[in-house]
Amino acid sequence: MARKVTVIPANPTGGSKPAGGNGRKKRVAAYCRVSTDHEEQEGSFKNQVDYYTKLINNNPDWELAGIFADDGISGTGTKKRSGFMEMIAACDEGRVDLVITKSISRFARNTADCLNYSRKLKNLGIPIIFEKESINTMEASGELMFTILSSLAQEESRNISENTQWGIRSKFQQGIPHINCESLLGYDKDADGNLVINEEQAATVRRVYRDFLEGWTISEISRRLNAEGIPGVHGKASWFPVTIERMLQNEKHVGDLLMQKTYTADFLTKKQADNDGALEQYFIRDNHKGIIPREEWEAVQVEMKRREEFRQRHGIHTVGSSTGDRFYSRVFCAACGGKFVRKYWKGNRAVFWKCENAEKRKGHTCSAEFIREETLRAGMVVAWNSIIEHRQEHLPKWERMATEGDALQRYRARMFLAMTAEGPLDTEVPELTRSVLEEIIVQSPTELVIRFLDGTEKQVKI
Repeated sequence: MARKVTVIPANPTGGSKPAGGNGRKKRVAAYCRVSTDHEEQEGSFKNQVDYYTKLINNNPDWELAGIFADDGISGTGTKKRSGFMEMIAACDEGRVDLVITKSISRFARNTADCLNYSRKLKNLGIPIIFEKESINTMEASGELMFTILSSLAQEESRNISENTQWGIRSKFQQGIPHINCESLLGYDKDADGNLVINEEQAATVRRVYRDFLEGWTISEISRRLNAEGIPGVHGKASWFPVTIERMLQNEKHVGDLLMQKTYTADFLTKKQADNDGALEQYFIRDNHKGIIPREEWEAVQVEMKRREEFRQRHGIHTVGSSTGDRFYSRVFCAACGGKFVRKYWKGNRAVFWKCENAEKRKGHTCSAEFIREETLRAGMVVAWNSIIEHRQEHLPKWERMATEGDALQRYRARMFLAMTAEGPLDTEVPELTRSVLEEIIVQSPTELVIRFLDGTEKQVKI
């Protein structure tokens, strides 16, 4: 029997998938995107949606499988484009036979993403039609042209990114700032783009600086603000230690401006990197009105460095407790140098402190005895009253610090001058201890060496 060959006509827009056969219309999805959320782009976005809705509905062989859109989303990556990912999911689920879009640059400006998703859909038997470039990914020459043009689209994105960064850096060189106030507590922008103090937020900024210099740790400050429901920059009480640390280091709060602290390390991922010397930086002193007096700001910078050196010297990971105890991370063992930790007697819940290296569960490498908290408190009273008793002997030192010292020494000198003028203590005052105590060295359950932040050292026996 002679063989008979029947020719089935090609279907350029149908691909290899038998969609549209058996009387079923081809399910067509369109993808639309504009690259910014600027007002002038809103019309473009709406026009794209309207155009594809009419195009698909007016074709008798097509039915609308969905208009998937991303408004104001960058095209260099696809992970943050929810509309794009919804379209891919619809294709995976077999709800789409054909994808149509305006151009490669609308689809993606990342060559790897372009090729990855076009091949993924091709393997599913779903062609992509790019109207501007007249490319159908199912055609033989489609992938070659697609690869070339998607590479050009990626290079265009690189050029746009570099030109944008050049424009920003050019303004930096002229002293024109580029400031995002959305994450800057204490300031707003006026009509001319200048920083102006937001007094309600500035009160929180001043409190943070004041609390830090009064001895509260960064973690303790964040917990206190959360507990009191103090709103942050976005209006919610959501404070983290890193937020407090960055606030204390932010030169904008003293009125200065350091530009180009970070830069875009990868134009595709938009990953930001700290500028540790890779690019020039630009500093403007007294750029705007500061919230924090300069001497106070400088004192905070020195205090942050002092605390870090203190932490490293004693080999402790964190400074500050969840209970806000003023002795935490300030009491150390004379025998082994270990940190004393706060404990409770199981029976009467009396508080005592014990060297962490004397703990049985940690190997019991130290034989130091525990010390009662009443002894620590009594030791502080005795040591502080001794300073007051010999105040006249300390005055020359404090006066010299107040005139010749750095910002932190000047702050401490004024504080010690004021506090010692108030007279002796009857009982230990936690706020005073937090402000003036550097560390306590436990020599025995009754013998202490107490060191104060002005450099004074007292040996006491209770």
